[in-house]
Amino acid sequence: MKKLNTVLIGLLVIFAQQSFAQQKFSVDNVYKAVLKNSGAIVKNNEVKGYYLFYQSDKIDKQTYEYTLQILDENLAKVKDVRFTDSKSVTLREASFNGTNLMFQFYDEKEKYLEYRSYDVTGKEVTSYRRDLDKKTIRFIESLKNQADNDEVQNKSLFPVEGEGFISCIPLREDGDYTFEVDYYGGDKKVQWSFNPESEYKYESPQFLGNSDSVAVFQITRKKAMLAGKYESWLAGINMFTGKKVFDYQTENKDKYNFQPMNVCSIKGLNGFVLSGPYYNPDDNVMKDKSLGIGIWVMNNQGEIQQSKYNSWEKDLAKLLPLNQRGKIDDIGYLYIHNVVRTSDDKIFAIAEGYKKQASALGIAAKILSEGRSGSTVKLKITDMVLLEFDKNYSLKHATVYEKGNNSVEMPSGGDFLGPASMALLAASWGAFDYEYTQVANDQTSFVVGYNDYVKEDGYKGATFNAITYYGGKFTTDKINLKSSATSLAVLPGKTGSAVILEYFRKDKKIEMRIEKLN
Repeated sequence: MKKLNTVLIGLLVIFAQQSFAQQKFSVDNVYKAVLKNSGAIVKNNEVKGYYLFYQSDKIDKQTYEYTLQILDENLAKVKDVRFTDSKSVTLREASFNGTNLMFQFYDEKEKYLEYRSYDVTGKEVTSYRRDLDKKTIRFIESLKNQADNDEVQNKSLFPVEGEGFISCIPLREDGDYTFEVDYYGGDKKVQWSFNPESEYKYESPQFLGNSDSVAVFQITRKKAMLAGKYESWLAGINMFTGKKVFDYQTENKDKYNFQPMNVCSIKGLNGFVLSGPYYNPDDNVMKDKSLGIGIWVMNNQGEIQQSKYNSWEKDLAKLLPLNQRGKIDDIGYLYIHNVVRTSDDKIFAIAEGYKKQASALGIAAKILSEGRSGSTVKLKITDMVLLEFDKNYSLKHATVYEKGNNSVEMPSGGDFLGPASMALLAASWGAFDYEYTQVANDQTSFVVGYNDYVKEDGYKGATFNAITYYGGKFTTDKINLKSSATSLAVLPGKTGSAVILEYFRKDKKIEMRIEKLN
């Protein structure tokens, strides 16, 4: 019996070692791949697999072959779907909502958008065509280079878990800048469009997130293009009917002037949590400096159920060093990416620092163009910060995770933007180092992933970093990402792991591997 137990223990050890062994996947004959259009298949907070989309052949001068590759959570191939299309058709974005994949294609020759939905077996389920006006065509084509750039996210196609997808398109009507919100069902043919009816001459929306029934947008509005100030509004659209649920200016809704920047849907909450900077009532949210971080707990009708304002000077200064101008020393202001409530009833906000700075590159370009174009400011992105709140959203703890800084140049007109408005713009481009938050289905643990670039003894290059909360404690881990790949991405993996995705353009090859985390 003792010998048998020894054998069993040995087998268990071997099995455990194999379960954490590095698993790999490789595919050849990849003519072109943009890694931001590949991703993880996640359902109920668990990784179920991965999808890859790439150009797999060139049939002739006018026709290309494309492949949609479906893998399981261990990187084993499930199915690949091949189809041909005109070379004038490009993939702008891809998204996954827990049950379906949605791809947004643009036909440069015929001038329309096409949306195609696939299930996790690779079967095409629905398709939609969206004709475009000339102004929208010019806007889409102005972003054409971004579609082929892994460093920039388009961010106009958003998943609604288990249901469908939200798409937001800018429009130009009679000289006014406005927008349209479209909904496309994932597993069945359902479609609606929402066009705002407004007296404002300028409207620019930012999709913040959704609850179980309402899609929430922050809308920047201005009554005249050359006069007046920018205003911050909050709008909610019913995801099943396309009807407006609420639409109001946030500066006069509560005791402070509030600029919403992020929506989090928390399990068990009939509504959503809204976070962002807050200001004095008469301040301009587009330009002035914020007083701190505001949090609104709201129901699906847009009514504030609970509000809390944690100031830089009084609340955060107790936990983080601030300079004389009210900014967190060496960090700047904080952009909240996600809010997590754990099973032990703790609330955590995952944030990243940012600062508004002068841009030497922008100033030089301005001088060379004699002041006709460009911006003289940039956004400096700094450290990761984890905030812990009590059930009333009062700040209890703050932990800084230092990382290297990177900068984001602002477009023409950026000189007139405040730090928070610049951060919203940078977030829409995917310019922050934050990658994802992966929460266990029972909410006992979560992992925060982010990128960095280090210069250390023995290593210089990119890294992927993980902050793991488990058993009431935090641990950290780091994976070196130095590679000869043309482009590289990190995706969430099974519990305790991450997946490294690499594209080697010269070798026409994609490689994936599972890396173990602490």
